[in-house]
Amino acid sequence: MVLRRTRAASAEAVRELVDSAFAARYHDLPTMLRLSSTAVALAEEKSHELPVDLVVAAWTQYGNALRIAGSYPASERALERAAALKTTDPQTRGHLLEVTASLHRTTGRFESAASFLTSAIEIQKSLGDPNSEARTYNLLGIVYFDCGNLPEAIFAFQTALELLGPDAPLDVVISTGHNLLETLIADGRLSAAGAVLVILEPFQNRLTSPRLLAKAHWMRARLCRGLQQFSAARIAYERAHAQLMTEPRAPELADLAKEMADLPTPPAA
Repeated sequence: MVLRRTRAASAEAVRELVDSAFAARYHDLPTMLRLSSTAVALAEEKSHELPVDLVVAAWTQYGNALRIAGSYPASERALERAAALKTTDPQTRGHLLEVTASLHRTTGRFESAASFLTSAIEIQKSLGDPNSEARTYNLLGIVYFDCGNLPEAIFAFQTALELLGPDAPLDVVISTGHNLLETLIADGRLSAAGAVLVILEPFQNRLTSPRLLAKAHWMRARLCRGLQQFSAARIAYERAHAQLMTEPRAPELADLAKEMADLPTPPAA
């Protein structure tokens, strides 16, 4: 009985560390790394008494934290350790595939990134989890966008939106819609982008995330720019910039500032 309680306490401690590290990923990089490292250390120390899926989850989170921090070789080693443990839980396996795909995308290995995500989609289909399947299609669309395959990116984002049900989290709906909007603009399909923007408007009015609000204004700015509505574009850029400035970590800020600086000045009346 005592041993059982000890094992349960160890498992709970590792799970809490993993969940807390994941929650800190956008706003507190040092805390995310510290919690992820602690989770891995505890999981390895107690590996003989923990479910293998939990140990895999700890190493996956650590690999993800290192990826976000830009430590790509160390991230690769952590994710290889997770993969070597051979989890039998499909959700744990799917998450490992998604994180590994994100690392490969970040390091320019687009073909393997797409392959990992395709495998993860098959897992989500077998589980009958359309919201998770949609999230993975969204990630696949990002891979295709980054490698310049805009038609496949558009298809992936549209598929993701079609899969999302009424119970889908607002941030997932909005981020997927923004990705589709960005891709349509990049592909020169401005009328289609305008239609998507209208559909997203009611959802965007409910946003509280500064990052997502910034992306909403940013995409409007790009659409206005494509339509040569430069005054409206500048207003939207300024609103996006104001939102991103409230974020403690906003790597997109430099790109946004450059776009704003490159915006043509409207001719004098």
